Amino acid sequence: MQTKRNPDDIVSSLDPELIRMQLVKAAKIFKSNWVEFGEFLTKVASEELYKKWGFPNFEDYCRMEIRIKKHTAIKLTNAYFFITEKDPDLFKRSEKFGMPDLDTINVLQKAEQDDQCSPEMYEELKHTALEKKPTGSTLARKFRAMTQAEKQNAGAGDKQQTLTIINRLRQTLKRYDDTPSQFEAYLTEIEVFVKEA
Repeated sequence: MQTKRNPDDIVSSLDPELIRMQLVKAAKIFKSNWVEFGEFLTKVASEELYKKWGFPNFEDYCRMEIRIKKHTAIKLTNAYFFITEKDPDLFKRSEKFGMPDLDTINVLQKAEQDDQCSPEMYEELKHTALEKKPTGSTLARKFRAMTQAEKQNAGAGDKQQTLTIINRLRQTLKRYDDTPSQFEAYLTEIEVFVKEA
């Protein structure tokens, strides 16, 4: 059974050319270079390299050898997959601006998958992430504000459209001589309800 080992002890005992050695080193500096760390972790998980190293599963490998939690490993591998498969343009643009932090990429990933996020909104978020380098929580607040504003705009448009339909129906009903008088009362009630909503 594997036990927790000091990463410095592990590094000194490994061949520097091995991916395992590179991964342990990357784990030590992943805050500053999470992309490389995510790349190595993705390779270890997809090729099940941890089994060759005596670990029964990926989670145990992460916890015991490189000392990261399962949640962190998943965030890293998901973020790496996202920027390589879903938005490789981030790599190109990051050469000029630098790569945003892991939490910021996580927000971009969620935004890209959100039905309420238009392509224009996503591009604005990506631009902000690359140029202004906000924290993940700051970018998440911006995204929430953008989607909230979009909902309000959509709601205002729906309200105006409904009022227009009521007015057209009112004009159409005036053309008929035998229109029951309570129809106008119903339309007025609906109109008041929509205006106050």
